[in-house]
Amino acid sequence: MITQKARYPAAVFCITFILFIGTAPGQELRRSGFLGILPAPLSDAVLQQLQPNETGIMVQNVVDGGSAKAAGIQANDIITQVNDHKVTDVNDFIQTARGLRAGDTATIHLRRGADRLARQVLVKPRPFESAPDIDTRYEAVTVDGSLRRVILTVPKTEGRHPAVLYITGIGCFSQESLNLQSPDAKLLYGLTRAGFVTMRVEKSNTGDSEGPPCLSPSVDLQAEQRGYVAGLKALKQYRFVDPENVFLIGISIGGVHAPLVAQQTPVKGVIVINTVIKPFLEYLIDTRRRQNLLLHIPYDEMERRLRTNERCNHRLLIERQTPEQILKDSPECSDFITYPAPYTYMQQWAALNPVEEWKKVEAPVLVVYGTSDFVSTIADNPYMVDVINSFHPGHATLKAIPNMEHGMTKAASMEESINKPATTPSEFEPTVLEAIKTWLQFLHGSG
Repeated sequence: MITQKARYPAAVFCITFILFIGTAPGQELRRSGFLGILPAPLSDAVLQQLQPNETGIMVQNVVDGGSAKAAGIQANDIITQVNDHKVTDVNDFIQTARGLRAGDTATIHLRRGADRLARQVLVKPRPFESAPDIDTRYEAVTVDGSLRRVILTVPKTEGRHPAVLYITGIGCFSQESLNLQSPDAKLLYGLTRAGFVTMRVEKSNTGDSEGPPCLSPSVDLQAEQRGYVAGLKALKQYRFVDPENVFLIGISIGGVHAPLVAQQTPVKGVIVINTVIKPFLEYLIDTRRRQNLLLHIPYDEMERRLRTNERCNHRLLIERQTPEQILKDSPECSDFITYPAPYTYMQQWAALNPVEEWKKVEAPVLVVYGTSDFVSTIADNPYMVDVINSFHPGHATLKAIPNMEHGMTKAASMEESINKPATTPSEFEPTVLEAIKTWLQFLHGSG
C-alpha cells in the first residue's frame, strides 16, 4: 500500500548489502551474492575532496563473513566504481550490487584517504534461511521466460499437507529473512509449525530471481501476477502438498492480487490482511487525507496537498500519462506520483474494479485488519465483507486485530505508528498468526 513514510515494505528490505551465491542440489538459479557492505551517502565535505564529476558511496560498515571484509574493504572507504560501472549514489550502488552472484569476481574501486585502491572481491553466497524444526527449500519457477526464486517452508512430518501461497506487499525487496525475525517469517514459520506448507515467490530481479529490473515498466501488475500464478500451480504439484487444500494469503496489495490469482487457479480459501477494495485513486485520496490528519498538517496546507495529489494522479492513473510527460510541465507533481512500483503497475491497479474481481471468487474469505494501520483504508474492511457476502452469502468473515499496524507489528494507535521513527524496532503481533491459523485449521478440518 501507499504510505508517505514508505516504512512498509521498507521494514522488510535490508539495505545492508548481504549479497550471495552457490547452488544447492536441484537448483537452477545462481545464489545472490553477499558483499556485506552497509552504504551511506557522501557528505558535502567528502564530495569536495573528490575530483569534479566523481561520485560514490561511503562504506559505513562491513559485515563479518561478507565478501567485502574478506577483500580488505574497510569502514570509511569511499567506493567510486564497481567493475566498469561508476557508482552515483546509494540506490545506484544497491542496484549494482544486486547484479552480483556468488562465484563472481568483482573489482571494487575505492578511495582510502588520499590513496586510490582497487580490490578484487570473490563474491560469497548469501546464507539460506533455516530453522531446526522446519524444512526450508529453495526452488524456482519459470515466469515470462526467466526463473524466479520460490522459498518453501515444509513440516518435517510425512504425508501431504495443506499449503499457503503468500502474496506480499508493494515494492522491490527480497522476501528472505535470514534471522527469521521479519513479521512475514514469523507468520509463515508459525503456520508451518501448525502443519501448513508455505510458499513465497520472489519478484522479478529481486533476491535470486532473474528477469527485468523490478522497477522496469515491463514489470507491471499483470507481470507480477503471472509470477504468483506460476508459484501457485507449482505449489499444488509438490508431493508433500495436498492440492485440494491450498490457500492464498495476501497482505497489503497482495490482497488486491489475491482474487485475480484465485480466478486463474482455484483455491480452498483466501485470507487478506490490511488491504483495500475501493478503486485505487479513491483509496489514495482517502488514505493521504488520513495520514495528513495524523501528522497534524495544517488544514489549509492539507487541502493544497490533496488538490495537487488528485490533479497529478488523475494525469498518471486515469489519463495514463507517463511520469516524464507529467513532470515536464508540472514538476510539483514529483512527490505525489513517486511509487515503489513501476508507473505501469500503478496504472493497471487504478484500472481495476476490485468489486467485480471479488464477485468471481467462490472461495471463503477471511478479511483481517489492524486497528493501528494508517496505510490501508480501515473502512474498506467491513465494506469488503459486505461486498463479498452480497455475492456469496456467508463466505466472508471479518477479524480485527487490536493495536496491529500495517506490517503485522504492534502499535498502540495509528498516530503512534505513523510517527514512529523508521529505525525503531517493531514487535510482531502474534494475534494475527493465531487468527489465521484458527481459520485455516477450521476450513481444512484439522482444528
